[in-house]
Amino acid sequence: MIQRVQSIFLLIATIVPIVLIFLPLGFVTTDLAQYSYNAISLKENCPDGNSVIRLYYLAFCLALTAGMACFALFRFKNRVKQMQTVSFTMIIFLITLLLILWVCPDIVFKKFFAARMEDFTFTFNTVPLIILIVVEAICLFLANRFIKKDEELVRSADRIR
Repeated sequence: MIQRVQSIFLLIATIVPIVLIFLPLGFVTTDLAQYSYNAISLKENCPDGNSVIRLYYLAFCLALTAGMACFALFRFKNRVKQMQTVSFTMIIFLITLLLILWVCPDIVFKKFFAARMEDFTFTFNTVPLIILIVVEAICLFLANRFIKKDEELVRSADRIR
């Protein structure tokens, strides 16, 4: 299992969403305060800041992505099912990205701050966020590609016998 290169990619694809859960994804600035946005909540940007909005669905989607990648890591005996699991993980990760990058800043935060009659500006924590998103996508893609290559190799060896 460990000697396969796709296992390394799947291990990295398991770790990255866990890091994304706790990493600050962006910052919201209003006239009254500055807020930090991560996958768990939007909270005031101070040492003991209060949570303003709970965003557990983002943390759940990222944890599901990590869990599916870990599950795919241990399905090495059935390569076809492993490819299906990795493909499903890619779809879940795409949905999570849409939630992180579009739904929260554009829909959820606008409704919340409009109800409080506050103007806000939103900025992403761009460099680490983009790097981790790209690393996750590349690792899932390469893992799927190498699993497919292994499956083709096994099938060609079966034809020779």
